[in-house]
Amino acid sequence: MDKPSPTPSRRRGLSPHVRKALWRTGLVVLVMVVSSYILSNNLLGPFGAFIKGPQGASLDRLTRVVHRWGSPVPIRDFPLVVLVELEQQSIGQLSPDSYVFNRGQLARLTQKILTYAPKGIFLDFDLRHPSNEGGVLSAGDRELLALLKQIQTPLLLPDTEVLGQPLGRLNPYLHAVQAQVFYDSDGQTRKIPRPQSGQPVAASLGLYCLGLGIHLQDGKHCQQAVASGSPKADGKRIVYREIRRFKAHTQGRQLWPNLVVIEGLDFFNDGLVQSEETQGALFLVGRTYPKGDDVHFSAIGPVQGIDIHVNALLTLATYRSFSETLGWGPVLMVVPLVVFLALWLTYSITDGWLKFSRFQGFVQALIETAIAAWFLFLAGVLILQYTGHFLDYLYPIVAFQTGALLLKLFAGGKKDESKASDKGQEVADKLKEIVEGTGDG
Repeated sequence: MDKPSPTPSRRRGLSPHVRKALWRTGLVVLVMVVSSYILSNNLLGPFGAFIKGPQGASLDRLTRVVHRWGSPVPIRDFPLVVLVELEQQSIGQLSPDSYVFNRGQLARLTQKILTYAPKGIFLDFDLRHPSNEGGVLSAGDRELLALLKQIQTPLLLPDTEVLGQPLGRLNPYLHAVQAQVFYDSDGQTRKIPRPQSGQPVAASLGLYCLGLGIHLQDGKHCQQAVASGSPKADGKRIVYREIRRFKAHTQGRQLWPNLVVIEGLDFFNDGLVQSEETQGALFLVGRTYPKGDDVHFSAIGPVQGIDIHVNALLTLATYRSFSETLGWGPVLMVVPLVVFLALWLTYSITDGWLKFSRFQGFVQALIETAIAAWFLFLAGVLILQYTGHFLDYLYPIVAFQTGALLLKLFAGGKKDESKASDKGQEVADKLKEIVEGTGDG
């Protein structure tokens, strides 16, 4: 009597959704790494716009999402950033009835900042010419000039001369920086100007280097602090956060955890406590009144120039582009994990819950891509928010769309190859029939 054959044990493996998500995750990460190398070295030249364009729109949406959220903590040991703003009340009391802010008050404000032993100061003022017409120095001009001659703290100014004198001859601690913002083709401010050899660095980059302890006279070292890849590549993208204003003697929390904003009049009245945290801080001083002056367009709307400098500086101190950290194991582990979860949720919906829908073809053709884009957008938000990465063009949506396009092209080639193979087999069968028929005859 034959014994019944034992039933083979079922081998449990990964579900189709998981396998598909794993395969697509590997493809997304591969596209991100390859595009990082290509774009950071400008290998595509002007054709790189076909990749940068779509990701720019995605990053604009991301900026609008996170600009009212708290940011990650800046790099370790980066100093406190203090914005001393000259708003309406401060200007009304410190420099009344004057379009040009009183230079004597600016000298006294700078002198008070020096009591905090700052690592660097940026004065966002046009100081090329005297206050009075005709080139005559006022008493305030002379007071400011005397201070600038003897200052021994790095002080950044937006021009190469002050009150008619070149900075280099006046004091080696005075440095000219690029204070003009960088516009994209649509007139929006998105990026920090990339440092160019022989040209002043951006104000935010100069302050960032001082915060790291890099002397600005070592221009090459300062440029290398953020300039990776080809010299022709774009500057680093700015992540904007809402800079909150609180009245004097009012406690409030900034979305940048390393930022303090104080009104000029309050600062004069000892509103900024002398402490271990404020000692060695980076100071920016600028006007925010009239509000219509020095306004530039960005992804979150109109932003004043001094606020752009603050956001740019803290972007440099907080965020890293994926292309700058390819060697970091934690980054390469976090990115695939979050992308995998996004794609797994997508395929669980499209290949699972909606698999037996009457509109399965429509789901596969359109809804799958849309759902994946939304989940990957959320993944990008989470990665940027909690790890400080995906600052540049290496955004998961673009990588996914590029990978999907490559898969379609490859699948189309495979189908054509299969059709050609079938056609060839038909011809071979016909020839065989002819040969066999001739032999029988």
